[in-house]
Amino acid sequence: MEAIRKIQTVENGEVHLQLPKQFWGQEVEIIVLAVRQPVNPPVGKKSLRGTLKRYANPALMTREQTAWLEAAGEHDERG
Repeated sequence: MEAIRKIQTVENGEVHLQLPKQFWGQEVEIIVLAVRQPVNPPVGKKSLRGTLKRYANPALMTREQTAWLEAAGEHDERG
């Protein structure tokens, strides 16, 4: 089943939608849902910094700088 999603503003109670040729002559189902507006729109820029800190493993932090080189080197030796 192919679907088209389009968000439009209703003007004078009407919405106009031009469908591609593959829909022409077919029966289609039209579902209309109001788009939920955020209750409190975000103010300013939010940061993800520190979000995953609780999963950090201090014992591995010293290896972070060379982790990619070590992993890539291991792959090259096998393949």
